[in-house]
Formats: sequence, C-alpha cells, structure tokens
Amino acid sequence: MRYYFLLTFIIIFIWSCKKDKQRSFGYPTITNIKNTEEHFGIPYTNEFGNLENLKDSTVLNWYQGQDAVAEAYFSNNVEYDRIYKHYDSLENRESDPARKIRYDEMGHIFYLSTLEEGDDEYLFKKNDYNSTPVKLYDPKTYLDSTYRIEYIEPSYDGNYIAIAMGKPENFFNDIIILNCTSKQIIGNPIKNAKPEKAGGIVWTPDNESILYIAYPNNGPEQNDRNSFTALYGLKTLNEEPKAVFKDGLSGISLNEEYYPIPIFRSMKDNYIFIYPGNASDFWDCYYLPTEDFLQGNYNWKLLFKENEKIFYDYGKERDHIYYYLRENGDNIELCSSDLIDPDFSTPKVLIKGAAENQIQDFAVLKNEIFYTISTNGISEVLYKHKSEEAPEKIELPFPAGNVSLNWLSPYKSELWVSISGWTANRKTYYRNANNEFEFVQLGMWPNYPEYDEILSEVVEVASYDGTMIPLSIIRRSDHKYSPDAKGIISVYGAYGISETPWFHAPIMDFVNQGNIYATAHVRGGGEKGPAWHKAGMKSTKENSWKDLNACSEYLIKNEYIGAKKLGLNVNSAGAIAGAMAINERPDLYKVFTGFVPTLNVIRVEYIEEIDDSDSAFKFGTITELESYKDLLKMDPVVNLSNTIDYPSTLLIIGFRDYLISPSAPGKYIALLQSFNPSNDKPYLLDVKFDAEHELDWLDDYARVLYFTDKELDK
Repeated sequence: MRYYFLLTFIIIFIWSCKKDKQRSFGYPTITNIKNTEEHFGIPYTNEFGNLENLKDSTVLNWYQGQDAVAEAYFSNNVEYDRIYKHYDSLENRESDPARKIRYDEMGHIFYLSTLEEGDDEYLFKKNDYNSTPVKLYDPKTYLDSTYRIEYIEPSYDGNYIAIAMGKPENFFNDIIILNCTSKQIIGNPIKNAKPEKAGGIVWTPDNESILYIAYPNNGPEQNDRNSFTALYGLKTLNEEPKAVFKDGLSGISLNEEYYPIPIFRSMKDNYIFIYPGNASDFWDCYYLPTEDFLQGNYNWKLLFKENEKIFYDYGKERDHIYYYLRENGDNIELCSSDLIDPDFSTPKVLIKGAAENQIQDFAVLKNEIFYTISTNGISEVLYKHKSEEAPEKIELPFPAGNVSLNWLSPYKSELWVSISGWTANRKTYYRNANNEFEFVQLGMWPNYPEYDEILSEVVEVASYDGTMIPLSIIRRSDHKYSPDAKGIISVYGAYGISETPWFHAPIMDFVNQGNIYATAHVRGGGEKGPAWHKAGMKSTKENSWKDLNACSEYLIKNEYIGAKKLGLNVNSAGAIAGAMAINERPDLYKVFTGFVPTLNVIRVEYIEEIDDSDSAFKFGTITELESYKDLLKMDPVVNLSNTIDYPSTLLIIGFRDYLISPSAPGKYIALLQSFNPSNDKPYLLDVKFDAEHELDWLDDYARVLYFTDKELDK
C-alpha cells in the first residue's frame, strides 16, 4: 500500500512538472502580410506590415487579444497580487505628498497634493515653507469632473497660475487661468495645448500673458504637427490665442515636426528666446528684446544656428549676458556672450569639461553661477564659479549620483539642490543665507531603512574593442555568489542621455532578496561626453549592444549571478541596443522586458503619425545609402531569426504613443510567437490603450519585476 501511494505521488509530481514545463499560451493569430522593401538596390522584408494600420478592425482586435493574453498571466494570480500589494506599500509609503512643486519669483510655493489617502490632487499655495497651505483649486469642479491637473505654472508675481487640465482619453490638454486671490477661473479654456510634452507654459515679464506651444490639428485626426508659439493675454480674455512664432510668419521657416519653445525666466528679462526643438543635441535660437515683444513687434532675429554646437539646455540671460553650454571637440564648455554684441564663435569660456568629467547642469543666480560636473554620468559634484579663481567645490549633504538645480530667477539668490543615487532616494535641500543646506520637508520622498545594507559599485568592463565601459552594480553588502542568484541589467545608450543613478524601491526590494541590478553605461549615451555619444549612433550604433553584451558577460563570469539567471530591461530607444544584444548573444539572457520599446526603426519614415525627424537625427534615414545600411544593421525586427531561441519576453506599450508606433513591438511579438508554434513560452504584449509614451512606476514595474523573477526561475 505504501508503495502504491509513493508511486502515485511520483506520477503526480512528474505530471505536474511536465505540465509546468509545457505551458501553453493561447495567442491570437493574424495573417503575416509582408512585402519586400528596397532602397539603393538593397532589399529587406517588412514582416507583418499590416500591423502598421492601427485603424483596421482586424489589427485592433489582434492587439486586444494580445493584451488579454498578457492580462491572463497576471490576473487571478495570488503570488502576483501579493507582490503588487507589497510594491504598492513601498511606493506609497508615508511621505509628504506634495508634487509638481513650482515657485514664483517672489518665493511663493505652488504644488499639488491630496487631502487624504486615495483622494484627488488639489492645487495648493503656501507663502513660505512655514505658512499654512491654502487650497486654490479643486479639479473636480472643471467640466464633467473627470479631469486632473497635469501641469502648473504661476505668474512671476504669484497673482495668477496657468493650469493644464487633462484626462487619459484626451490627446490634448485644456489650459485654464486661475486668479489666485478670487480662486476663480478667468477667460475661456485654451483647447489645443500639451505643455507637459514640450515647452511648458511661460509667463511674459509683465505677468499679463502666457506663451505656450499650440497644436492646430485638434480635430478627429489629432497630431502634434505644425505646432506654433501662441500668446494668450489676460487683457484680451475673449480673444483667440495669437500666433507669435510660426512657419511662414515674419520669414520664419519651421519644420512641421519641430516644437518652437519660448523662454522667459524673470520679470527682469531683457530678451525672449525661442528654440525650434527637435531630437538633435543642437538647436537654432531666435530672440527679441522684451520691449519689442511686449509691443507686438515680432521681428525675430536669429541668435545662433545649430551648427554652432550650442546645447539645447535653453541658455540663461542675466543683464544682457547669455550663458550656455556648447560642444567643443570632445568636451562640454560653459560659455558666455554679450547679447548687445553677440559673438558665439569666440565666446568667453568659463569652465571646460574633460574626458569622463563633463558639465551636466548650471544655474545663473543674482551674483553667482553654480554648475555640476558628472563623472561617467554616475556621480556628480557641485561647484561655484569664481571669475579669476579656481572653482569652489560645494560640499553636499551626502555623495550624489545625480544633482538637480532649481532657482527662482537669474536675479535672485535662492538655490535648491535635489540629490539622489542608486541607493538613496531623492532629497531636496535649500541653501540658506549662511550658505548652509537645509532639508526641505515639502515634497519629501520616503526613506527605506530596510535597504541600508544595499550598496552600489562601479566597475569598468572591457568591450569587444578594448574600450572600458562603466557598469553600475547594485547589490547587498553581503552578497555572495549562488547559482540561484538572479540579476537584471538595464541599458539605454541613445540621444546622448546619461543613465544617471535613480532610486526605485521595488528594484531595491528585488536586490534585497540577494539579487543584482545593474546598468550598462554603453556608448551612445552621454556618460563620457560628446565623443561617447557619437561612438554609439548611426554607423557606430553596434558599439551600444556589443558594450551591453560585454557587461552582461562580466556579471556572469565574475559570479555576481548564476548562469541563465539574467534578465534584460529596456525602455524606449534603449530597446535598439537591448534587442540587438539578444540577437547577437541570446545565450546571455533568459528574460527580456521593455517599456514603450523602439524595435523597428527602419519603418519610422513610413508611418505618418510618428515624428521621423527624431529618428533621422540619431539613427539614420532610408533616403541616404550609408544611413540606410546603418538602419538595416540596427533594426531589431529586421534582424530577428527563427533559428534563435529567444528569451521569455514582456513588452508594455501605449497604444496612443506619438513617438514609437505600436506596430514595432507588435511585429516583434508576432514574429517571436510565429517562431514558437507550440506556444510554450511567454511572448507577451501588454497594451495600455489610453496611454502614450509613458510608464507607470508602480503598475508597469510590478509586472516587469514579477515576470522577470518568475521566468528566471523556470
């Protein structure tokens, strides 16, 4: 009898294991309508080209079916529910809930906050940190009560505040103007705006008008093409906003995909600047004396051209002197030029970056200039510029991976610094009259003492060509090798953007379980300056994924994690490096996850709704032979192969993404599923139908971390 029960138990156990190994996912199918595209006599196959037609009901049904499969992976899952609730408790740990904090030039504080847990966010004002907050506006009083506040900008004197109202299903925002004394909306809502996307809202120095980027295509076919700078005046509330900078106006020629971004910073500003924003590092700049602008004389003058390599960080003007960052050779310099007689070819150079130590940010105050130096994009130091002396290093409350500067205006002395790191949540400090840093309670992010044993280290890994690649590794201080130790590596490596340290409690929780989180600072990012960026774009883009593979291999060979225990996480343009790394070295990765990933870059110019100028700047264009070859080489979808055993994959996308077409991750997933007809591996497409190019730090990361952890255990 005992033998019978033992045999039965063994059979059930074997059957259970076999059943687990032979998972089956009921993926929806769609016909692969493919065609051959050819440029310069070089062809490629556009697989699942029909997925580019998002308005086709068959295609929409397929995306809905894919989302249903992804939802089934997480729904009615006791373990996932437990993990999600745990992450929710971490992310919403008690802290000061103030958000989107803004200051006027008088020092008044405006912010969003709830009155109690689970409540909507209201707009509040405080005269200073110690004063009692005053509730200014309840978003439920607007229209059908379903809108939320997405952006705020007070006038310099604090008498008015511009508020962008939105809701998930609306592409555009409404801008309303609130009188802060009467707490009443004045004028009519402005309908065709999206200030959080580009340009924000800017008040004119007289506090009587706002400037913003307007989008004329506000009908059924909403898009952000042909935008222009618009002016809305408080003295003419019943009049429509007026275009002040627009293609064809006063001789202006503006690409339909560019965003003309206006800049005023103070009631004392002597000039207005407008920058036609795009994906390039360098933009043209137009300007006008403030007096001319306020009188309605919009005779714009070109201040400098993009070929003068002045970074798009929106220079700061004080007393007719324009301060800005420029690229000079392989380094970044902080320079100044007198706007009464501007000279950008031979400016005054204040500070020079060098090699891995580059200028990251700067602030121009009443009588001072502060700037930060970033080393490898991983650690930052704050300095004060002194005209004829060596710079003064400013001691910060704790070592910083990232330093952000905030100030009232170039004519005030107030300065705030926000500091964070891989293992340190963001904290903001105010520099008082004694030049000491005081911790700011308002908007405080929570502390996590349970993660005190987690540390970060930076190693340098030799890539395939001998170039040393910085690799950030976050681990417990007592971490020891175990074949069961898991790891996640992340990568970006695009647009010259550095992967600066940032803190996220769910990731720290993953590490606290004895695992590893790492970030590869590959070429294509900005970690070591302009040369580092150029070494990972267009014809050199393969450096990005080869650098990543070298870093991943380092983690395994040096026994930070076990073999086949590495997950790869990417977002947006980082998916090019990530997915191509898998194509080249699938043996390194067992799980692949991505947020709004760029996966079919060669098709960007074919899709009308997507801005192709962004892609052309950084990756290439199909209209030039060598550039076309570059795109063929770096496109993850084009380079997918049915001979590769691809890792378990979860891609989270926004169906209303205006930067990356959902067709790209759609094709990627469709091909992976077609390569695996037994449907025994998860290749999931999680579609958020009301979302744009965004991620949710709780919901999306909970799914990615759970999926990665579970699949690494398979």
